[in-house]
Amino acid sequence: MDEWGRDPSVQAMRKVFKAVEQSLQEILKRLDISPYDYRVRAWLEETLAKFERSWGVAHQRGMPMDEEIAPAVYARCLAKVIGSEGIDIPPGLLPQQNEAERLVREVFG
Repeated sequence: MDEWGRDPSVQAMRKVFKAVEQSLQEILKRLDISPYDYRVRAWLEETLAKFERSWGVAHQRGMPMDEEIAPAVYARCLAKVIGSEGIDIPPGLLPQQNEAERLVREVFG
């Protein structure tokens, strides 16, 4: 039996990370970048570092990283990392989420 799987906090985190994964897949698809592209691994590593930092800042502020905000923060981190490589991030690619935008802006400084 999966005792962890019954825990509401574990279920909530699984939903958050599933939404983050879907966000990643959607961005790569809309940018027409293969998940097997040699650049993706480095982007994901840098994105994860920024996302974790964002999570810490959110925690300090008492801001919940739920299944709405976390994927928006991750998407913005990923878009910033990809954009830093000179790849155009089209308007409308990222979900509208003002809290996520402010948080990412602070982390990327």
